[in-house]
Amino acid sequence: MIKRFLLSIAMASIIPAAASAETLSADDLQKTFAGKTIGLSTPFGSLPISYSSGGTMVARSRAMQIYSGHYEDRGTWRIAGNRFCQRWNIWYKGKEQCFTVRRAGSTLKWTSNDGMSGTAYASR
Repeated sequence: MIKRFLLSIAMASIIPAAASAETLSADDLQKTFAGKTIGLSTPFGSLPISYSSGGTMVARSRAMQIYSGHYEDRGTWRIAGNRFCQRWNIWYKGKEQCFTVRRAGSTLKWTSNDGMSGTAYASR
């Protein structure tokens, strides 16, 4: 029941990507993510994900703990063409997700390979 509730809230927060936003190239994606912490906007607040320049990532989230049973997860990220891809070890059942990322001012707008979309921002 809790999982369905969290999923319904997440689905309600989906924001369509703006057509006027600039789609990031592979070089832009590398500069945007490598060595940075990116905060994903969620119904529960910001989810900060730290991306190392070596292709690993880590995040901690109480909401994901409720959903998956794990407060912290690690994974890997890579760039494939002009898409940003990531795979968590535990969260999302370890399935790789790839995203098209657009920049609209200081906001990042992402659309995943399964059609979900949302916003994020670089926090450092």
